[in-house]
Amino acid sequence: MCSVKLLLSIGIALVLAHTLPAQQRVRIDSIDPQGAWARMEVTLGDTVFVMTLRPVRITEKRTFKDYKERHQYYLYSRAAKKVYPYAVEALEIYEEWAKETEGLKRRKQRKYAKQQQKELEEQFEAKLKKFTKTEGKVLIKMLERETGKSFHTLIRETRGGVTATYWYNLSSIWGYDLKDGYKVGADPLLDEVLIDYDFGNPLRY
Repeated sequence: MCSVKLLLSIGIALVLAHTLPAQQRVRIDSIDPQGAWARMEVTLGDTVFVMTLRPVRITEKRTFKDYKERHQYYLYSRAAKKVYPYAVEALEIYEEWAKETEGLKRRKQRKYAKQQQKELEEQFEAKLKKFTKTEGKVLIKMLERETGKSFHTLIRETRGGVTATYWYNLSSIWGYDLKDGYKVGADPLLDEVLIDYDFGNPLRY
């Protein structure tokens, strides 16, 4: 589905086309930041309109081998929908941190991260504490998938080795391995769910 901005651009282009001399050849392009584009060409009064939309994923109805697999897929799908906005926010913060601390010494990088953490705790801590085990796992895997780094590495980069070790040991109690990272094929059901989340890069996957 094209965005409202794109539709408005197309509408303006059509209005302009009818106000131009018939003998004039005009090409008007409208590009949507999400990947869609539209082109209108007017030649000797004839209008040709071409448009491409963002790619969409079309799959056949999924079948499950048993109830357990179906239920797990449902839990992943529901969790992904809930945590996706948080994953987007976390990635933006991480990218900002990387940009702001580029070239700084480790000590200053971690000091900057610690200052941000206080602000984030006030904003998100209460909500994150209510996450289920599945929701926490999906959020972590989303971040690992997008960054290409294990969650342990992300913590070590931003908060240091001691903090990373603390969270690694704590998460192990709940069955998480923060050093494992995201591996395609390790959990096919989760792969199926996460492929629908492109984080604003529709052509990436």
